[in-house]
Amino acid sequence: MPPPPSPAFIRSQLLAKLPYPTTSYAGQTIIITGSNTGLGKEAARHYARLGASKVILAVRSLEKGKLQRKTLLLWRPKDLIEVWQINMASYASVKAFAARVEAELNRVDIFHANAGLVCSKFALAEDNETMITVSVVSTFLLAALILPKLKASAADFNIRPDSSSQAPSS
Repeated sequence: MPPPPSPAFIRSQLLAKLPYPTTSYAGQTIIITGSNTGLGKEAARHYARLGASKVILAVRSLEKGKLQRKTLLLWRPKDLIEVWQINMASYASVKAFAARVEAELNRVDIFHANAGLVCSKFALAEDNETMITVSVVSTFLLAALILPKLKASAADFNIRPDSSSQAPSS
């Protein structure tokens, strides 16, 4: 049996305040996969609250994405938050999404690759186990397909795009 948690650990879990993002994202276009639940949902809230010019909610379910969009309207005008469908279990959907990014967006400042999946039963998607397809292969495929847009945005707007899962700190 493990030892009981120390008072310092308990204090850190209950009383410590986490840093609250304050960086301005004015003028920036941000894409967040898996943005209708969990960490992606919270990231989308922060980006909207911090003034991002365009937030793309990349979700599998348009219905759930539209519900998330409604909550974000508290911080941003409706025309600046868009819901785009992507099914990370389908390489064709990933490629179509990347093509839409290239065709419709003049810039991408942040690509927040957050989509993931946990399955309780074995299933295949694109000849791999579904969790591997969604959480690893499609994530890397999408990042590779969006990378040219990130590079073009860097050159055109003299910026340093962020393609990690963490936004720059203030």
